[in-house]
Amino acid sequence: MERHKKLIRLAAPILVELLLFMLLGIVDIFMLSQYDDRAAGAVGAANQIIGNLNLIFAITSAGTAVLVAQNVGAKNKEEIEKVSAVAIVMNLIMGIIISIVLLVFGKNILASMGITSDLMKYALDYTSIVGGALFFQAILNTLSAIIRSHGYTKQIMFITVTMNIINIIGDAIFIFGLFGAPVLGVKGVAIATTFSRFIATILAFIFLVKTVLPIGFFCRLKEKPIYILKKLLYIGFPAAMENMSYSLSQTALMSIILINLGDTAYITRTYIWQVGWFAMIFVNAIGQANQIMIGHLVGAGELDEAYKAGLSNFKLAMAFSLVGSVIIFFFGENFTRIFSSNPEIIMLGAFTLMIDAFLEPGRAFNVVLISGLRGAGDVIFPVVMAIISMWIFGVGGGYFFSVVLGLGLPGIWIGMIIDEWIRGISMFFRWKNKKWIKKWVKH
Repeated sequence: MERHKKLIRLAAPILVELLLFMLLGIVDIFMLSQYDDRAAGAVGAANQIIGNLNLIFAITSAGTAVLVAQNVGAKNKEEIEKVSAVAIVMNLIMGIIISIVLLVFGKNILASMGITSDLMKYALDYTSIVGGALFFQAILNTLSAIIRSHGYTKQIMFITVTMNIINIIGDAIFIFGLFGAPVLGVKGVAIATTFSRFIATILAFIFLVKTVLPIGFFCRLKEKPIYILKKLLYIGFPAAMENMSYSLSQTALMSIILINLGDTAYITRTYIWQVGWFAMIFVNAIGQANQIMIGHLVGAGELDEAYKAGLSNFKLAMAFSLVGSVIIFFFGENFTRIFSSNPEIIMLGAFTLMIDAFLEPGRAFNVVLISGLRGAGDVIFPVVMAIISMWIFGVGGGYFFSVVLGLGLPGIWIGMIIDEWIRGISMFFRWKNKKWIKKWVKH
């Protein structure tokens, strides 16, 4: 019972935070769909690319989350300060570099993805503005990882609430021309997104130095920063590579859809992707809370309790996933109608969501168990499985079923189902056989 109370205490604010992110994504796409279906599809494509580059920041922030959580459990404040200082500076530098790359080469990157001429202008407008200021997101990711790993999930939630409110208000003003503002469409959405991230970054930094760490923690940069960076990369690089493999595989599938299935299939994919992630919101919250819990327990040397907590949290997540799958299966058409009145999009979206209902439980295995393995410092096995399974079964299978067999968009989902279940079952056995205990990193 105490175990579940701790999970709920950590997961509830994360749930609200994720819900707001999901709703923001849905509101963005919904507002843009009222403006132009092509604008909605273009922003979806641009976000896929920005998301891929954003994963570079995850190398540092993923390592930060694990090392900070373990050192919180071990009550090693000095190590926490060292890790935090190096992580923030590292991601700031990387953020500036990536922002410059998107400003200079944004059009080339979009063209290489197969973005059609109808979508290019919208996608480039969004990429130039949001991508050009991506360093705010880089810093915010790191600050959030540090604060959340201390258990301050509620405070991060409040920052996210503020950010999303600013974003939604900005979207409405610039898409619909409220209060006499110009109708900027995609540019307006990009401006609102960037400004909201700037405000969130400022708020997170203020909370960090007022509550979590002393302002002088940056002085720790003098104390073996290269050694700290190596530890961050040891954990963060494989962890980020697993996420990067997933994101890049989705980008490959997006290109398959754009090149072989057309704009209608891609726009449909943009809409139903929002619905699928919305159904997984409870699982994602439990997964993030699970990583914090496992990190604290492993850092404190309570390995048996970490094992039991991981299994208990997984069972709870699977229950939520099954409920979400049932809802998606029976109400997929209703969800699709929220985004579009196009009969072709509605029919294709409803059928694909019925298939998606079988994907979500497999995804639950991976979300929760991989987060647990990561919290314990076992990051190599998940990334090896990710590279093998995602590309052979997810991308290869998706192409085979959708293009070779001619199943279209549902075929893409069949490939993803095979991938999620193969990886998920392998992660379950990895946790059960306790090999991760030999991999954990204690500092």
